[in-house]
Amino acid sequence: MSCKLKLIDLLFDNIDFKRIGRKSDEELQLQFSVNFGTYQEDESVKKVTVQISGIKEKEYSFRVQASGFFSFEGDVGDDIIQQNAVAIVMPYVRSQITLLTAQPGVEPIVLPPFNIVEMLKKNGS
Repeated sequence: MSCKLKLIDLLFDNIDFKRIGRKSDEELQLQFSVNFGTYQEDESVKKVTVQISGIKEKEYSFRVQASGFFSFEGDVGDDIIQQNAVAIVMPYVRSQITLLTAQPGVEPIVLPPFNIVEMLKKNGS
């Protein structure tokens, strides 16, 4: 089985940072969500939306959401397309979180690479 997956476009849907207070010793809590669908204007285009939210109690909260639009050729299951699409979008989201938190008074967040298969299992996708 062969499948060619091509990223057509990547858009940041939401980038949000809210300062709650000064430095906090609280641990950063992260939440991930992933949604799959098709592009309304072209049913042959697959859409994956990845969102990572975080809160550090008494210091800040953030949310970064990006959507990737993909074309594909070949015959392969949706789960493989979804895993690969998330793996392509995720580094952009991780990078944006680092940029967003690289500001005065905030320790920059550098998220490690994720096991996409496990993440999707936990997400119920």
